[in-house]
Amino acid sequence: MTEPIIENMMLLDCTNHSSAQENVAAHINVAPHLIVIGGTSGLGLALALHHQQLGWQVSVVGHSATKINLINSQYPNIVTYNCDLTDSAQTQKLLDSLSDISFQRLIYSAGSYTNERIRQLNHADSDKMLAINLQAFEQVFRWATEQLKYQKKLQNLSLDLAEISRPSLICIASIAGMMDYPYASLYAKSKSAMIATASAYRLALAPYDIQVNCIASGYINTQALRDLNDGDASHKPFIISTQMAVEHIMQAIDEDIELAIFPRSMQYITRALNYLPKPLLNFILRSKLDKNK
Repeated sequence: MTEPIIENMMLLDCTNHSSAQENVAAHINVAPHLIVIGGTSGLGLALALHHQQLGWQVSVVGHSATKINLINSQYPNIVTYNCDLTDSAQTQKLLDSLSDISFQRLIYSAGSYTNERIRQLNHADSDKMLAINLQAFEQVFRWATEQLKYQKKLQNLSLDLAEISRPSLICIASIAGMMDYPYASLYAKSKSAMIATASAYRLALAPYDIQVNCIASGYINTQALRDLNDGDASHKPFIISTQMAVEHIMQAIDEDIELAIFPRSMQYITRALNYLPKPLLNFILRSKLDKNK
């Protein structure tokens, strides 16, 4: 029901591409640190820049060397990493390189999408969506959980280490994951699994006072979405700007909303659609949401 906002993660090794990395350790206790997985474009980059404006240190992970070079030139204080999330070994290498960095918030904003309403799912598309939308997400969240729990333990043992910000894990799912019908796409089912996984992590990490939030948005007017729709996504129902999406997400984090669904109009429509007979719902989703060619 919704296309991704994030780029496909398909390149190179997990290496640090920014000189700002050398300054991270010196500033750990000065400002909170954010890591954005899938943060070199679209909503992920917008969230990274918003946190930077608030005074956070920011590290972003992406696949495109071109986008990483652009960030390095325009935002030299952002630390950048290149990683192919479809490769679990390469992803683990990235996580190992991040293990010595103290951070207070991680946002998993990476995603892969294939429009299964108009295109037959092939092996490559299937492998990529499963790897990025679910497997890498679980790998990153498992690692981040252990890191934050360890940092909380250090904070409890040290009276000199001030807690700057409540630690938090955020994942960007999709309102497509809220659709309950047997003909759902792999994209929708993987986002549904992400929503359920985040809910389980939220319950498990509550005793550690680690916050977990999941975002299930409707259509966001990013370049990636426009590219998927011949340069114009204005026909998408209740589409919102990236800036408005950032405002919704930050509000959800501040208010510690477990599952933030927006815009509200899409939330109501999704609930209504779930009451329809499944064959009718399948027909609507396959015939009404894509731009006529």
